[in-house]
Amino acid sequence: MHTPTPYQKLRFGAVRIFICAIFFGLTTPQGFGGGHVRLTDGTNEYEGKVLALSSSRCSLLDKQGKLVHLKVQSLKSFEKVSPRYQPYSTSAFRQELRKEFPGYEVAGSTRYLVCGPKGRASKYAKLFDSIYRDVEQFYRVRGFRVVTPEVPLVAIVFGSQKEFVKYCVRDKVPPSSTLMGYYSLLSNRVALFDEDNSLSSSAPIQQTPHSKYASILAVAGISGDTANTIIHETTHQVGYNIGVHSRLGNTPIWLVEGLATALEPSGMRSNRGRNLQDDRLNPERAYWFAKRHRPTRMSGNLALLVASDEYFHRQVLNSYSESWAFTFYLLETPARRQELIKYLQTLSTRDPSEPYSAKQRLADFQAAFNDISRLELEFLRFMDRM
Repeated sequence: MHTPTPYQKLRFGAVRIFICAIFFGLTTPQGFGGGHVRLTDGTNEYEGKVLALSSSRCSLLDKQGKLVHLKVQSLKSFEKVSPRYQPYSTSAFRQELRKEFPGYEVAGSTRYLVCGPKGRASKYAKLFDSIYRDVEQFYRVRGFRVVTPEVPLVAIVFGSQKEFVKYCVRDKVPPSSTLMGYYSLLSNRVALFDEDNSLSSSAPIQQTPHSKYASILAVAGISGDTANTIIHETTHQVGYNIGVHSRLGNTPIWLVEGLATALEPSGMRSNRGRNLQDDRLNPERAYWFAKRHRPTRMSGNLALLVASDEYFHRQVLNSYSESWAFTFYLLETPARRQELIKYLQTLSTRDPSEPYSAKQRLADFQAAFNDISRLELEFLRFMDRM
């Protein structure tokens, strides 16, 4: 009979002893963190890869790529199943999604599994895959460190708003009349609805700025509004899965939304736009920044945006426009772009279990970009020239 090696299988209070051993240097997370483990809390069983541990919380990446946060105190047993993480195979994952969404078809592409109404999922999958390639290339050619996702990315395109709202409630996302879709850090899924196209595959196509995807949109009958939602939320999803952002947290909202809105224009995701700055502008955000936000904007606003996410919640439209404008400036300025890469690397090394104070957020920012007041002046001059 096989006898488990030390730390392969631990039960009851031993889990907490094991975690204490990590913190006191008696062993290292690498002893199990890169492998596949099985945890139980007495009621449920969880399998996957441990991403982070603290004295109170264990963050696990499960076989579908979902992020599960478990209370350490509730854990009853720990077992190391394999030295390598073992997510679902694509075929097994597809079967899981079919069981979860009966009546929908599941189409696969290079990086995606897409659930959608029958006859439409494969058309959506082509668009998701095309966006993935463009976003990954955008980051890679500009010197950002990118990795390959370990699990297929999932998108669900519901055929009606009613079905989407039911899923929002199940996913604990507050639905609203204006919410067309979202990306979830926990489930790692993009969810949205395309109600017009559930009625007819020849539904009218609205004007859309995303000319690069025109042929895909035309064949699929995807409206401009739906295309905008897919592109924005997929940009979030790809960024969190290729290593630009960490799903465990600490990335300020201004940076997450700034990069997503910067990547919305087709010119930012194509070679054609490299020499045509107008093609790289986000017209909606540029208009709001120049005409609505800039005339009344206070000096020091950038520091408010960097120091706390609260400002973003209080001044949503102004914050979105400034996040876009500032991120666009950083991406368009080679020296500042290198500092942005350095800043993202700093964020990725932070302990997600530690509070991220306004003072520390500003310190990390200035460690990458130097004096924030001077940077703000340079940024505003750049935008005013445009």
